[in-house]
Amino acid sequence: MSRCYPILVLLLLLALPAAHAQENTFTVTVATKTSDHPYNGQGWPEGYVIDGDQGAELTLVRGETYTFQMSNVAALHPFYISTSASGGDGGASAYDDGVTGNGASGNAALTFEVPMDAPDLLWYQCMNHGQMGWQLVITNPVSNEDEAQPLAFRLDAAYPNPFGDATRLTVALPESRSVSVVVFDEAGRRVRVLHDGPLAAGTTALDLRAGSLAGGVYIVRATAGEEVREQRVMLVR
Repeated sequence: MSRCYPILVLLLLLALPAAHAQENTFTVTVATKTSDHPYNGQGWPEGYVIDGDQGAELTLVRGETYTFQMSNVAALHPFYISTSASGGDGGASAYDDGVTGNGASGNAALTFEVPMDAPDLLWYQCMNHGQMGWQLVITNPVSNEDEAQPLAFRLDAAYPNPFGDATRLTVALPESRSVSVVVFDEAGRRVRVLHDGPLAAGTTALDLRAGSLAGGVYIVRATAGEEVREQRVMLVR
């Protein structure tokens, strides 16, 4: 038993970097756009799907390295990082700092070591066809001061508000709890469920995408036990 123990410890240590790498790896496919894609009805009729999520908005941390693994992506849809919201045009406004493999397709991979001076907003797009991808939100690493737990259950104000394509709300919890976050129209009809289930202590960002919603005012209601928090948001078409 004593001889096996160091071997088990070594195996566990070797597994840690792989687990971390897995968290920073995204699988990229292409599919016909649905109402879930923020550019549905605009640009090329197909769009990128990230880990099964059409036109996913991703949050990347400066100093971290991320892998975008293509999965049978057709050669006519080369995947790249850009400062352009639409892409296309042979790779308009390609962002190359820290990027290896811009223009990936097939089963190739693009890696992105996010520079500390990267802009706050980038895009993943297709070099040949417009508006297939969506946003990369670039943030700073979390400091120890930022990790302080919230003192109360909150639903922080949406930003941007009013919004066009999408808006983001943040739920804050002093301890892990089951939370539902539901969107209602002005008539009180439920139109979206942003979350329904356990949430960890701390803050969790949730995105409300316009999709097929009509323009107007909506109420976002977060419920944790008997506590209810609400925010009003306006979708502008």
